[in-house]
Amino acid sequence: MGNRLDILRWEVDRLIMDKREDGCRDFFVHLYGVSNFCVLLALKRGLDPELAATCGMLHDIYQITDGVLEQHGVKGAEKARLLLKAMKQYSDKEIDIITTAISRHSKKRKIHDGAYDELLKDADVLSHCLYDPDYPVFEKEVIRYNNLLRELGCTPAG
Repeated sequence: MGNRLDILRWEVDRLIMDKREDGCRDFFVHLYGVSNFCVLLALKRGLDPELAATCGMLHDIYQITDGVLEQHGVKGAEKARLLLKAMKQYSDKEIDIITTAISRHSKKRKIHDGAYDELLKDADVLSHCLYDPDYPVFEKEVIRYNNLLRELGCTPAG
């Protein structure tokens, strides 16, 4: 069937199609966008691109499957842990890295010590901000977004 990231993507796609009759497009676009931004940032920061992509694919899994935004990072980390363990493709250490990043990704104003924690938050912000460049940046994401633009060699937003 392919590598473990392909297997994971099929699982996430199936979850979206099974649980979300409305708004599937938005979830697909966001998850794959965040996953791709995770890879870009991982390459730039010397992190594992596949592990980063996995974080991005699973970061909103609770919101997708349960339709709840509140505490979706923490609850999503547990859902992701169950999915990754069931796949039997990821080590316990990798699962811990992925689920910790997922549990912390909503705390955009806080800086965590985990490289993947920050990478996932940054990729999520890029996805939010670049999906529609005419839409104003969320106030809680402005500083992080401008720092990312500088990191990527772009002019910060006005």
